[in-house]
Amino acid sequence: MKKDLIISGYGNVAKELVKLLSEKEEMLKNTYDLEIKVCGIIGSKGMIAQDEGIQLEALLNYGNGSDALLQYAVDMHIPLQQANINGDILVECSPTNIVNGEPGKTYIIDALSQGMDVIAVSKGALVTSFEEVMELANQHGAKLKYSGATAAALPTLDIGEYSLAGSTITSIVGILNGTSNYILSSMAEEQLSFKQALKNAQEKGIAEANADMDVKGFDSACKILLLANRFLGTKLALRDIKISGINEIAIEHLSVAQAEGKKLKLIAQAALHEGKAIVQVKPIMLSKEHPLFHVDGTNKGIVFETKEMGAICVTGGASHPRAAAAAALKDLINAVCLR
Repeated sequence: MKKDLIISGYGNVAKELVKLLSEKEEMLKNTYDLEIKVCGIIGSKGMIAQDEGIQLEALLNYGNGSDALLQYAVDMHIPLQQANINGDILVECSPTNIVNGEPGKTYIIDALSQGMDVIAVSKGALVTSFEEVMELANQHGAKLKYSGATAAALPTLDIGEYSLAGSTITSIVGILNGTSNYILSSMAEEQLSFKQALKNAQEKGIAEANADMDVKGFDSACKILLLANRFLGTKLALRDIKISGINEIAIEHLSVAQAEGKKLKLIAQAALHEGKAIVQVKPIMLSKEHPLFHVDGTNKGIVFETKEMGAICVTGGASHPRAAAAAALKDLINAVCLR
């Protein structure tokens, strides 16, 4: 089975996906009868495209971002062209924009309108236009997978869609942001201030230079929003979620939690109460009995409460670009092979 792939965005996750596709070429063919040809990659300065397929190993020599695409185009004597979504599958990896979802929204709508399957790593288009995008996918019979946008390596979407198929999910509680969890763990274990813990996380490459999306709770809010809309039947937007991050947490707050034998965690939760959805993100003290109590460092975790199966908990999942790329590859395989 041969599939032509377009990638939008060429940041850290997209580059790791290119690495995985190159490294696992034989495995994909032997295990899944799947041959993936990357025909185009879109950056902020233009798109590289080759009908015969981009030379992935050569591209990996140029770093990442639009400058890498430009250098590849120069050395391969091909033009840098305007974005053109034309293939079997789009992997959307452009930067997340929670204001209007662009440019990812345009790329996704273009792809779905042609009946292309879409693997979304970027959250913007889904967070701002969930109903529109899902309706378009259904209308054109296209697959839309977005594990990479809902905690990446932690299989949140997979558990709900496959393992809990047919069950009634009543609540979702999760530690969905590895960066914030690492900072809180560092503050508690090393008695650091928030600023000190954030600086250490940035120096180790765990936190971005601008970590507002993580520490102010917006990343967690995006993820719980997508999960609630998918599994609780809600039609929420970010403005419907009460969001409090960890940027105001002081050592004193953690000391109080420790004195009570508890841990302070940034918790994203969604539940149905008398037919109404309550969705929020905020720091909460967890007791030792809570299934997420031992989720420390960059690990993440999620608990689905169901009527039929009880509580289902999954923890772990690496928090780095390769893990997010692996989630995208998993979605790609499932989109093609699990028709």
